[in-house]
Amino acid sequence: MTLYFLRHGDAVENSSLQDRDRPLSELGRQQAAMAGRYLRNLQPTVDLILCSPLLRTRQTAETVQTEVGNVSVFTAESLVSSANPLELLKDLGTRSTEVILLVGHEPHLSKTISLLISGTEQAHIEMRKGTLACAIVEKPIERGHGKLQWLTSSDQMALVS
Repeated sequence: MTLYFLRHGDAVENSSLQDRDRPLSELGRQQAAMAGRYLRNLQPTVDLILCSPLLRTRQTAETVQTEVGNVSVFTAESLVSSANPLELLKDLGTRSTEVILLVGHEPHLSKTISLLISGTEQAHIEMRKGTLACAIVEKPIERGHGKLQWLTSSDQMALVS
């Protein structure tokens, strides 16, 4: 199974909004579109997009969807930043889809990647806004059995777009 991890793009800072209702900023929309173009050119292609139910992650996922084409987007509570990464791994273990893009938050994404590749949450993985990572895991999904293939920032993606 190939898992792509994407941290949502930059969001507006607005103290009058609840955190879950903060939309992407113009920079965030650009980051999401760039990630979508980057993913469109990769093999294997994305079969499914799962995202946190927060507005900025939904907007990121929808922007990526526009760039990569015909792929379904679903929200998953296991991708909110306060969720236990083990719940996400359990959710992924039940899916038959081979290539999934996970759009979420920090520190949840880096903890999930860390669990996959090291078996603990202690590996230092930096997922800045708009960062995209790829990991390969075999089923059944077990802690420490995943392999991080690559990690690229939005700045690095801009160089090849």
